[in-house]
Amino acid sequence: MSGVRIAVLLIGVLWFVTPRAAWAVPDRGLETQAPEDLKQDKAEEEEAGPAYTIIPSRNPIPRHRLTYSFALFGRINPLGLISTFDLGYRGRLMDSDGLLFSDTYVFVGMSARASPAFGRVGGTFEISPIAVWKAWVTYEFVGYFGTFDQIQGFTTPTERYSDKTLANLPGVIQTIGSVLTIGTTLQAKLGPVAVRSTFSAVRFDLELEDGDRYFYDQFWDRLAPNKQFMFLNDLDVLGFVSNARIGARWTWSDGIMGNDNQGDAALAHHRFGPLFAWQFHDRGPGARWDTPTLFVLAQWWLQHPYRTGDEQPAGLPLIAIGLAFKGDLLGDKP
Repeated sequence: MSGVRIAVLLIGVLWFVTPRAAWAVPDRGLETQAPEDLKQDKAEEEEAGPAYTIIPSRNPIPRHRLTYSFALFGRINPLGLISTFDLGYRGRLMDSDGLLFSDTYVFVGMSARASPAFGRVGGTFEISPIAVWKAWVTYEFVGYFGTFDQIQGFTTPTERYSDKTLANLPGVIQTIGSVLTIGTTLQAKLGPVAVRSTFSAVRFDLELEDGDRYFYDQFWDRLAPNKQFMFLNDLDVLGFVSNARIGARWTWSDGIMGNDNQGDAALAHHRFGPLFAWQFHDRGPGARWDTPTLFVLAQWWLQHPYRTGDEQPAGLPLIAIGLAFKGDLLGDKP
């Protein structure tokens, strides 16, 4: 069997809100003037135009929008390829030009994920009441095609699930089920430096063969418990230099194993490395095709049962390359 592992790598780049208008207010004197002087000043002002200028945003945020986002990712160690697509209604929560509340929103829509090994489709709800925080929940139906060694079940968390082991195991099955994802993001930006932490909790409910309580999950690259939660956190630190975003990402994953907290499946995974992204343009809300971004991520495995020297060389990093963009299909005036 092929040793290819199909995986999801959710990598995002940071987009932070900015004030939507700026005012240059004139300095008015408080001294008194004679009526004749006031008439003269008024005539001169009407001829010259207003003494101050309101500078609006290049693209005000509409109150009601139909938005989409798309991404295509590929990676090695483990190998993987996936595309993601989200489409739905995005409504503005507050009428504010302040930095923290100018782009508060609620999003309700559909989500879809596709790879050569599986497909997902479902619904998603997301809310961001303040620029530095957002939360979401997604429920998707998933189907595995029985290709690329997917999916394989395990009875205990102590069983080996390395690339070579998976390639030689019999019993690949086609199956269906559901995936529940609950997540939250905290982010902040000071000058040209931004920090973002994204936490996700995922629960699979799959139809496995009798006796199997675990399976190898491609995205997490770990033995996943069926009908229990697993956890992932990505911590990004990025510097903004023109169109470039240069920084690093630390990724951690683990699961709640209960009494089965033993063996390779009980080991938390850690990886760390540089992240580079290039955003070609940012036209703002209302653009049909916006923020096209190419990115490259390289992370060395700091803790993993097989990728730190057991089977894969410790110096071989996870490398991911992708393209992401988003846009508005419909939107009214703010």
